Amino acid sequence: MAPPSSSLPAGPATELSLAVERAYHEVVVIDRLGALWALILAKCFLAQWAIDKFVMPISGLRYIWSLTLAMAVVATLLYLRAHRAQFALFPHQFRVSTAILGGLLVAQGFLLYAHFALGHLSAAVTAGLAASLFGAWSLARASLKRAPEPLVGALLWWGLAATALAGADGDALLWVGLGFLVAQALPGFALARRLERAARV
Repeated sequence: MAPPSSSLPAGPATELSLAVERAYHEVVVIDRLGALWALILAKCFLAQWAIDKFVMPISGLRYIWSLTLAMAVVATLLYLRAHRAQFALFPHQFRVSTAILGGLLVAQGFLLYAHFALGHLSAAVTAGLAASLFGAWSLARASLKRAPEPLVGALLWWGLAATALAGADGDALLWVGLGFLVAQALPGFALARRLERAARV
């Protein structure tokens, strides 16, 4: 199999240069994948909000969430396979980001448990707290990557969190969906695009 092509000149450090290029490539692949997942979740939340808001005779769980997420998982596996992503090559900051994201998802799970199982939190409060946690996640990414795009996303998440807390329960899904769209997906695509351009220089 032919060695991967590189824009870097040949020399004694060619192998190291190729490893650096692969690392940059994998960072862009994962950032773009995260933005795509944010876009998918935005679509699910906004579609579910519209179904509930306008009383559409559609099963959101069956036709929105189940089908969309199942296809997204398959597409993710094919995407990673196409780009030949190797988790062993992922940089340290990505592993730290993954650990922080795992803690965030556990915290979100407790929020959902308090709302659905215990009934302690209203939908608006649950959405507001969830959005504030996603803002903290974006702030952590901005610090790890030293990038302005996730910081903008964090500010947008917190603005939507304040709006959700002051809003009605019926609009809770709307604010979360908009958060995934404007505070997560768009900054994610912008960051991936900037990193891709930087890697070509």
